[in-house]
Amino acid sequence: MTQTDILNQLLNTLEGVSDHSIEEITTGAHIVTVRSRKSGLATWAVGQHPIDPGAFSLPEIGSSCKAAAQLILSGDPKKASLGMAAFSSLLPDIPSENVIDRNAADIIMELGSDKRVAVIGHFPFVARMKGKFKELMVFEKQPKDGDLDAVLIPEEMPKADVVALTATTLCNGSLAGILDHCSDTAVKLIIGPTTPLCQTTFDLGFDYVAGSIVEDLNLLKKGVVEGVSFKNVKGVRHVLLKKA
Repeated sequence: MTQTDILNQLLNTLEGVSDHSIEEITTGAHIVTVRSRKSGLATWAVGQHPIDPGAFSLPEIGSSCKAAAQLILSGDPKKASLGMAAFSSLLPDIPSENVIDRNAADIIMELGSDKRVAVIGHFPFVARMKGKFKELMVFEKQPKDGDLDAVLIPEEMPKADVVALTATTLCNGSLAGILDHCSDTAVKLIIGPTTPLCQTTFDLGFDYVAGSIVEDLNLLKKGVVEGVSFKNVKGVRHVLLKKA
């Protein structure tokens, strides 16, 4: 499956979903939020944070949110991030029985016991995972101390028993290539605030879908405009989506 196939499969989720006008867009140094039917968010899928969010024009307030969601196909990581926030803002609410209050780090710790674990993206929880698994590989395009350069994914990824991928790979064009290098038997998770919380995400080959639900938009917006990184923002609920 190509990256375009993946993104079009996600967009197909919106067939039969009513369009809504964009009511509000909030941008910050790390996060973008879109409010239409509900509130959606994403982190900017660029390598270096903080960023200048004013570097490109935004869709007009009152314009079609479905049209904004099409930006995930743009090939521009920033526009695609905004498109993913718009996409999530249109998704139907998840039935409560399919939602578990659990964050991604906890499920990775559980699944990774005595296993080789690969994490795509240097998440804040990585530091406390060191020494907890048979092996921990953290891949980054801009590696930090102890990280592996993302160019090593084709060589090292097939060794992983558990693979946790940041959902920004949906926006920066890299998801399809990474999935191609995963072992057929690997347990795969897509994680982070950009994660689209819909059943279609499981159809992309993921076993676990971990993301965030906006519960208090005002609190979230406050953190966004202040340039707070996602790990420190308030007003969101970290959840694990159950496969229906």
